[in-house]
Amino acid sequence: MPDDIDLVECSGCSTQYNPDDLVTTRSGDMLCEDCRIYCDRCEEYDHSENAGYVEGVGTYCEVCRDNYTFYCECCSNTYSDNSSSYEIFNRGVYWCDDCCSSNATWCESCEHYTEGDCDRCEGGVLSYSYKPEPIFHGSSRERLYFGLELEMEISNDQQKFNSAVEYVSDRCAKDWIYLKQDSSIGSTDNRQVGPEGFELVSHPASFNYWTDHSQNLWDTLDGLRTKHNARSWNAKSNCGIHIHISRAGFKGGAHTHRFLALVYKNTKNMKRFAGRDCNKYATFTDVWKFTEDNIPYMSFTDKVKQDRYGVNNTQRMSAVNTINEHTIELRFFRGTTQPKGVLATIELAHAMVEYTRDLTLSDVKLGMLEWEWFEDYIQVNNGLYPNAYDRLPKLSKVDINKPELLNA
Repeated sequence: MPDDIDLVECSGCSTQYNPDDLVTTRSGDMLCEDCRIYCDRCEEYDHSENAGYVEGVGTYCEVCRDNYTFYCECCSNTYSDNSSSYEIFNRGVYWCDDCCSSNATWCESCEHYTEGDCDRCEGGVLSYSYKPEPIFHGSSRERLYFGLELEMEISNDQQKFNSAVEYVSDRCAKDWIYLKQDSSIGSTDNRQVGPEGFELVSHPASFNYWTDHSQNLWDTLDGLRTKHNARSWNAKSNCGIHIHISRAGFKGGAHTHRFLALVYKNTKNMKRFAGRDCNKYATFTDVWKFTEDNIPYMSFTDKVKQDRYGVNNTQRMSAVNTINEHTIELRFFRGTTQPKGVLATIELAHAMVEYTRDLTLSDVKLGMLEWEWFEDYIQVNNGLYPNAYDRLPKLSKVDINKPELLNA
């Protein structure tokens, strides 16, 4: 080796080399052939000790390995993030495509891969998209049926969560009550703020079935609250109750129009009764339009009128969602696991339908869609609507932002 060449130390092994035998990394380190690798992704040199082999691709440097690969917990191989990977739901890890095909189980109910049987769905928690054929309970001459969706938080502890699921499954027949996933439970604005939970959903039932034949459900709700710490009214996320009302139970478009007018013309008291002001999930502003002179007016045309495909031009996240083909959905109630609170919402829904059923144009002009008239109707029929009746005296004192007074 010529005497006039200054040797340079390898940053990896500290051996001195001719500079021509070394390469410089992006961090400025100089490495010999034994201490370096060439990254097949970013096409840069890096320390060999930081590198890793990526299946089917080649060698990645530390930066590319950390940011553009995933590790399969089943076969212990590393794959490019362009390769297919799937979460193993009951383990919280990711497996490659081959391992999922050979060793995982696809759960049709919750639409996830699991290792072994799906513990989550053995008790009946179904996917959000699950929509069974309705099984009607009770009978109604007017074909008026009500369906319940009740969101509640349970626990992030899988054993406690499964225990609550099993509790419901053991007590409630699946042709009456079932559980579904809902990503909004436990989260606000895509941030996790509360524990994991589920949505308790009923098949449609007549009003009399709800009031006279549902004691087992009410006992189950009490048990969820007292034994499994289920929370809905005082949940950390914005849990709600949604009541579905069968469209067939309305006399026609005019009846639906009067029903909607009763809800939206009494926004303040509806929110107080509901126990929340939730514009994000149940807005009351979707019926307001403006004239050419920018004067606001209330219109229910989009909410009542459906095209030949059963679709109308309105929002799903409305106080009253009219997008569904077979039901009208009340979305503005705050959730509760108190049976009296749930019954109060169903009673209010029934009262609103029946109160507006036979109102005439003259009645509407007289002002009978104002809250005082409707409130009087509930008071006169307090035997039919005992839970809604009990809530009425509290409304004038309710602060929507602090509605604990309702004790729902």
